Amino acid sequence: MNNRKLGVFGFVLVASVSLQAAEELTQLDDIVVTGTRTEKKLSEVPVRTELIKRKEIEVVAARTLADACEFTPGVRIESKCMNCNFTEIRLLGMDGPYSQILIDGQPLMSAMAAVYGLEHIPARQIERIEIVKGGGSALYGPGAVAGVVNVISHNPLESGADMDASYESIDGTKSTSFSAGGDVVSDDGKSRMAIFGQVDSRDGYDRDGDGFTEIAERDLTSVGVNLNQAVGDNAEIKVGYTHIKEHRRGGDQLDKPEFEAEIAEAIDSIRDTVSLTWTHGVNDKFDYRLTTAYAVTDRDTYYGAGQDPNAYGHTDNPLALIDSQFNHYLGDHTVTWGGQYSWENLTDSQPAYNVETDVDYDNVGLYLQDDWKIIEQVSLVLGGRVDSHSEMDNPIFSPRAALKWDPKSDLAVRASYAHGFRPAQIFSEDLHIAIVGGDPSRIVNRPGLEEEKSDSFTLGTEWTPAIGSGFGLFEVTGFYTMLKDKFATEFIGNDGTADIYERYNASDATIYGGEFNVGYQKASAFEVRLGWVLQKSEYENPEGDFGSTNFEYTPDSYGVFRITYNAPWQTLLFLGAKYTGEMDVPHYAGYIPADRLERVDAMLSWDASVSKTISFDGRDIGLTLGVKNLTDEFQDDLDQGADRDPGYVYGPRLPRTFYASAKFAF
Repeated sequence: MNNRKLGVFGFVLVASVSLQAAEELTQLDDIVVTGTRTEKKLSEVPVRTELIKRKEIEVVAARTLADACEFTPGVRIESKCMNCNFTEIRLLGMDGPYSQILIDGQPLMSAMAAVYGLEHIPARQIERIEIVKGGGSALYGPGAVAGVVNVISHNPLESGADMDASYESIDGTKSTSFSAGGDVVSDDGKSRMAIFGQVDSRDGYDRDGDGFTEIAERDLTSVGVNLNQAVGDNAEIKVGYTHIKEHRRGGDQLDKPEFEAEIAEAIDSIRDTVSLTWTHGVNDKFDYRLTTAYAVTDRDTYYGAGQDPNAYGHTDNPLALIDSQFNHYLGDHTVTWGGQYSWENLTDSQPAYNVETDVDYDNVGLYLQDDWKIIEQVSLVLGGRVDSHSEMDNPIFSPRAALKWDPKSDLAVRASYAHGFRPAQIFSEDLHIAIVGGDPSRIVNRPGLEEEKSDSFTLGTEWTPAIGSGFGLFEVTGFYTMLKDKFATEFIGNDGTADIYERYNASDATIYGGEFNVGYQKASAFEVRLGWVLQKSEYENPEGDFGSTNFEYTPDSYGVFRITYNAPWQTLLFLGAKYTGEMDVPHYAGYIPADRLERVDAMLSWDASVSKTISFDGRDIGLTLGVKNLTDEFQDDLDQGADRDPGYVYGPRLPRTFYASAKFAF
């Protein structure tokens, strides 16, 4: 099968010769698929795409998807709860639910699974990550308003195996991780199998000595297998399976049952995913892919305070997906079309509180896209998708357009427009029951809640001049997003079991600003990059509990910096920094006497590591020593005790953390 036909759907990693005909590959020549759903060089894709490769995932000592994305420009990974540490990914200032998480191009992460899902995807599973910022609903449907994060699984090209172990310490509080992977590829390359396993364990950490954790204890076990079998010369079948089991608990008295603690948030999750994909390259003019997948998340929870024996709950969330894609290669046009059907059930119960939820959602989407190479220097992508969602009265049309102009070989100008939407269903925040001031709290949807709609525009230029034996990067991208019927929440009272916050359609809102990237890369030997975002996110009218026009948890400026240097004697040096500017963070009463909106200070954290590879007898041993958050920059006004507000959390996710790891490849 030729690489074009298989790579679009099987995500086979192919690349071309790098800049200046060097033998080593550069990032600009890697193949990406997310922006257009078809295989294109990163340097040629009309839709701006961030690429995180396996080497970058390893150099930052990532254990999960959340860790892997932290040094990506325009991306923020944020902890949202001191008790359980659930995280979300924010693209260009928009909350986690605005971004769609894809697994090999498929939306298998439901709203419920996304509550803790960023830390359920182990680094061992990930070959690379593609992030497209800006509206993606025209290809991927609901939830892709801010963009998409596509996790691409490992697809082996040769047989081999490796294993690694790591140890972390935060003021003596330990964390361990063990993982292993094996690849088996037949002599003719037609049969390929990749298996992996990862086991993580982290003890709970109490930063301020009040007996209540700021970092929850967590145990994760994950295993998976991907099987690829070529059928003839032009077809392939792929079967994938992953199993994830996680326990996490925060609060106090971690060694006792939950109902004996003053505060306990305990979550036991089991998630199984299976997928089957058929890819067929009929001829040079036409290929297609058919996928069916099923994922089920089973979760037992305890969200309680004051030694409450009744705060136990259970959630079941099965999800089924059928997806198709057809590609026609017609000279200068690549026409892509297809359909997608998804269904999920959410059954959530807390019997003692008499809280029961049993809902079904389904969505049918049809999309069409034309990727047109108008002339050698100009590419235009036009497309659209129609979605019929069970929570919407009428189908909704999401158009998109993206233009790329290359006035010179090292200069690109990109412009795009995309429409997006989010239906009025139950979201991830609704299924995380925070304990605020000692009382449970929940979010419900206001009757008649309308879907949220967005219109996103971007305009940017990218210059990658040859400098010495490498190339530079100078990039400026402006973005502007208009949100209509923006979702917001406000406190409406207590129903006798919990404080109730209601989601409603607020006034319109806008997010606008610019992203700036400067860097230099010398093949695989050296890379330095600085990414910075300046933005404003605001409602048209004052909204929420504090009557503010500013988005909460959204700084006006933030950025990342990283240097990677392949030093002599197989030594790799890494230095990275993350900056978050001032922002508004809600702070609810309990530990403090009254609710207030805090303007928190800017924070800057540094990571550093050194890795050494020792080769002998055909085997490699990699040793790494490093520190995360070198200067121990961490929130210094933590609430304390059982009445604290666990949502009052900001800044780096971890205090200063020392780590060591060893990797064996054979």
